[in-house]
Amino acid sequence: MAPSPKAVSSGRTLFTIFASLLIDILAFTIILPLYPRILANYQQTDGHDETTLYYHFQSYIRQFRVLIGGTGTHLDIVLIGGALGSMFSFLQFVSSPWIGSLSDKYGRKTILLLSMIGNGLSMLLWIFSKSFSVFVLSRIIGGLTEGNVQMSIAMISDVTTPETRSRGLALVGIAFSLGFTIGPPLGAYFTSLDLAKIFPWIQALPINQYSTPALFAFVLIVIESAYMYLALPETLHFKAQDESGADSQPPESSSKAEPAPGTQDTSQLDVASTRKRLLTLGLVHFLFLFFFSGMEFTLTFLTHDRFHFSHANQGKLLGYMGILSALIQGGYVRRVTHKYISERTLVLQGIAACAVGLFLVASWATTVSRLYIGVTFLAFTSGTVVTSLTALAASFSGGSRGKILGEFRSMGQLGRSLGPIFACSVFWIIGSERCYWIGAAAMVLVVLLVVVAVPKQTLPSLKQKSQ
Repeated sequence: MAPSPKAVSSGRTLFTIFASLLIDILAFTIILPLYPRILANYQQTDGHDETTLYYHFQSYIRQFRVLIGGTGTHLDIVLIGGALGSMFSFLQFVSSPWIGSLSDKYGRKTILLLSMIGNGLSMLLWIFSKSFSVFVLSRIIGGLTEGNVQMSIAMISDVTTPETRSRGLALVGIAFSLGFTIGPPLGAYFTSLDLAKIFPWIQALPINQYSTPALFAFVLIVIESAYMYLALPETLHFKAQDESGADSQPPESSSKAEPAPGTQDTSQLDVASTRKRLLTLGLVHFLFLFFFSGMEFTLTFLTHDRFHFSHANQGKLLGYMGILSALIQGGYVRRVTHKYISERTLVLQGIAACAVGLFLVASWATTVSRLYIGVTFLAFTSGTVVTSLTALAASFSGGSRGKILGEFRSMGQLGRSLGPIFACSVFWIIGSERCYWIGAAAMVLVVLLVVVAVPKQTLPSLKQKSQ
């Protein structure tokens, strides 16, 4: 039996979203391995000039380093990089609800293309960021306008049903895993190319030795924007079909009968109940990413101190995590969700795996092989939790999906911005082993929160089989 035209449209839309998101994440991750060298370059050019932003920024970082008991000036660059990363996530915490609300009003594609203009401007400033202040400005604009991930989640939720939503959203995680595996090596490669030698006339402009990877990232953003403009449809009013071919109507958008005189309007109770459940999911999202992103940020510190990992060793470990996470999302999450287990169960599995992984890394991982076993649990966490939490949030969003998902993502970005600061402080004050014990204990508490506060789900596919 041939698929319906709407099903074909949904499939093509999912592919377009996945392809454009992968390009976007490649552009985003190109800078990640370059941070230490970029900041070291600004240390040489701006670090001794009291009139520069870098000089003042560095002075505050040094005070913070002394406060947490960190030793060695080499830590300053790591902390500056962490502070810039936290700032980027915090700006997304601020802008995500606005981006989501605007997409509900003006359309997903329109707001997504506008956010791409901001991303392009951010990359353009990075190309010409000879001074640290211009570089920071590029990160600020990028943080405020980064809407690709958020809009991709909203658009996938628009064109999928509750039964297929987790499978669709797993594409976001796969794009992240592939992007974080491929993007950093691309950044390292393009750093070896001197833009001034390729285009001698450009030497008169305020470029630096890292302008070549910045130019490549800018080209990726332009290609992504053109591709989305030509191939991506508007999904705001898309009516997804369930597996039987019937239109799937979100619960909140269905019409409600007027309450009888003298009776209580239950719609207000439903709204209050839904809001409470969304706030609970947002809290789980915040707490999980607060501790997970913090432990993830300090993992390279731990491997450096405990095993004296080189940059190549670090790259292999992170690449292993990224590839395994992509395989878990493509081979496990997309196959079992709503067929055999619910999103809530996947969340519990992923957070429990994180608690086990952090405990193993804290005390048991005294050899590299044991470290990889602990990291395997963390890769499972990376491949399951955020995708499943997002699918749970999308199931309640109804006609205000952009706003709801924006607020939900905002809570996660707040956790991402604060978590590394907390974890870094704890790591240097009481040591790596106790730091990871705290992370493992926190994940156990988050599991208990999900068990107590997030209601169980009924699986439609299993229910139909039992009838």
